[in-house]
Amino acid sequence: MLNMNKKTTLRVLLLTGLLIGVNTSCQRLLEPSPIGQQTVDATFTDFAGTLSAVNGLYNVLSGRNLYRGNNNLLYIDYASDDVIGSTSRVAGTAYNILDYFEIVADNPISYELWDDLYRLIYRANVIIERTPAVNIPLGQSRNSAGLLFRDQFIGEAKFMRAFAYFNLVRLFGDVPLHVKEIKSASEVNIPRTPVAQVYAQIERDLIEAATQLPPSYSGSGLGNEIGRVTRWSALAMLADVYLTQRKFAEARATALRVINESDRILMPNYRDNFAARGGQENSRESLFEIQFANQGATVGTAPLANNYGFIMDAINVFNGGTASLAAYRPTDDEDTGNEVGFTGGLIQAFEDGDLRRDVCFTRGLGTGGRTVWLTWKHHVVGSGATNQVNFPVYRLAEMLLIYAEAQNELGGPDAQAYEFINRIRRRAFGLPLNQTSTRDLPPGLSQAAFREAVRLERRRELAMENKRWFDLLRYGFEFADRVLRVNQRRTDFNRNKMLLPIAQVEIVNNPLLTQNPGY
Repeated sequence: MLNMNKKTTLRVLLLTGLLIGVNTSCQRLLEPSPIGQQTVDATFTDFAGTLSAVNGLYNVLSGRNLYRGNNNLLYIDYASDDVIGSTSRVAGTAYNILDYFEIVADNPISYELWDDLYRLIYRANVIIERTPAVNIPLGQSRNSAGLLFRDQFIGEAKFMRAFAYFNLVRLFGDVPLHVKEIKSASEVNIPRTPVAQVYAQIERDLIEAATQLPPSYSGSGLGNEIGRVTRWSALAMLADVYLTQRKFAEARATALRVINESDRILMPNYRDNFAARGGQENSRESLFEIQFANQGATVGTAPLANNYGFIMDAINVFNGGTASLAAYRPTDDEDTGNEVGFTGGLIQAFEDGDLRRDVCFTRGLGTGGRTVWLTWKHHVVGSGATNQVNFPVYRLAEMLLIYAEAQNELGGPDAQAYEFINRIRRRAFGLPLNQTSTRDLPPGLSQAAFREAVRLERRRELAMENKRWFDLLRYGFEFADRVLRVNQRRTDFNRNKMLLPIAQVEIVNNPLLTQNPGY
């Protein structure tokens, strides 16, 4: 676990990352003029400047509106069958436009997702192009793993570029593919690139990043902070990318490589992974987390801590609590605010005795004075915007799940697939990980039955970790239609709603863009 007293942790350093190529105003995202070419040139002259630019990549994740601020990547799961917003349907509210598929082209969620993800891409492109020419003295040239910092910095940038495009392509479909530093306004506007080409670039970036990134960091010295992306971070995302494209053989092999070659383990107890519930940040199971730090942050200050309390706490935690509190809740068949006939709630997905439910959720006061299930997996109750705990993106448990799913799709489960799922299930019930138990899946399941078992286990294990909507996309429209429109009465859901609209302002600014169907 990180020592919170050390000032050399990534979570502190990323806050000083240079805002290269953009500023905090409403200037166009990819327009290089706000700061100018000279500032970028001056940045990439030495180790310190280049490190500052790389730290700026992490700042986009924890300092803007992806995992903080308006929490837009978390909000994506409002569209899934796992997360529900305000107690009753109120047209146009921030918590319902995704939940009830009321989103229109002119909306802030699409704009902020697009804006921040392309901001990340622009910074990454600058680092990838500029870092090779930086003169780093011999004494500063290698990281704690003995690899060149120059390679590490480029690998971190390629990981972040892949991360941004992986989210963009799943959320919007075809998207403009920028892989070079933009140096003039004429280079900003390009048309959408087909999904297959975007995925090919994502794969290239992650394969190359895995060769450039170290397997781990010592935690000592600038550039060696715990929490930076590693070789295993890149391969974990690559396994996910392969699975999303139904490249099952590649997904299986890549997940197995992370399982067998990394030093990652399944933590003995599920709660060990979540600091808000007494566990560890950057645990032995962690493959990549969004880093947050509490250095006295309050609402409206520089982005230091997360602000999940403002959508996850009970409404009576703060004086003057509003409906925005208690607005990131698990779906529950027994909630009296549901539509008539609502079924398939996340709370009901957990078996009796499954310890994961109470690590993820607690009972508290919701709007209307009702006691409801609330999410507390990622926040300390009452912390508001000073909540310092990290948000998990990839854990080893997901690699076990990816192996099991990919193997099953290649012809049915093998003994290894069963064992991986059973380890996760044993831990869920507080049992030894490597001993057979009564909670193990029964042997001899058909391919279809094992598929359903894996999908259900993913839903439980990765609850509220920003996975479910992307899983529904991967499972296909028929599955999503059943769980959303039929089971949970989201009557406005249709095939077109599998993608978000491109924000209207982006189409106005770039005449080469076309809108997704249905918006």
